[in-house]
Amino acid sequence: MTIETVKLQDSGYLINGNMSVPNDPANRHYQSILDWINEGNTPTGADVIAPDYVALRTGPDGYASTGDQLGMIADGTQAAHIAAVKAEFPKTITGGTTLAAVPAEILTAAADKLFASQLASYNQAVIRLAKYVVSVGRVELTEMQATGEQVFNEETMEMDDVMAEVIIQSAIEAVEPTVEVTTYSDDPESEPTVSTITNPLITTDVAEREEAQAVVDATPQPVKDA
Repeated sequence: MTIETVKLQDSGYLINGNMSVPNDPANRHYQSILDWINEGNTPTGADVIAPDYVALRTGPDGYASTGDQLGMIADGTQAAHIAAVKAEFPKTITGGTTLAAVPAEILTAAADKLFASQLASYNQAVIRLAKYVVSVGRVELTEMQATGEQVFNEETMEMDDVMAEVIIQSAIEAVEPTVEVTTYSDDPESEPTVSTITNPLITTDVAEREEAQAVVDATPQPVKDA
């Protein structure tokens, strides 16, 4: 679904003027609205309808009920009441419809989703860049670790841990820089041709590293700090 417009409503949001979406993070269309906002779009605030003078005069703050006005007629206060209501709600109040401000809630939710997405992409990119370069390979790494056994040291008169060298990273040989590719012609009488190309493993590794580095470079500093 392509989102063109999003308008706020009392119960949620109206997409493209015809689809109501609840204010529910579990709703997939709600999540689509957040993505739409993160693409640089801005929702429209809800309609705020201001009543005109007729609605105000006949509303709860306007003219008294018929029964009350009959009592006012009896005690001579009705004319003053009518005049007071007309003065409070003059005919210059024409009413109309305005747009409310977009609530910070939906904008914050979109920002939080974008932050989480950028953080996940950044972490994945960092992990990818940390992998060894296939054209170089990697060396074997070892460290001394306690075996869990102990022996008595006659010089210090204490028990010492028995240490052993443990491989913590195995060595991986670099791949061949090039490979030969044999190409066969549709002509059965033609001899196949052999060409030398860059090892596809190296090509893929370079492309993935460039993509990961681009993600790291484009990540905002607050996301990196997180």
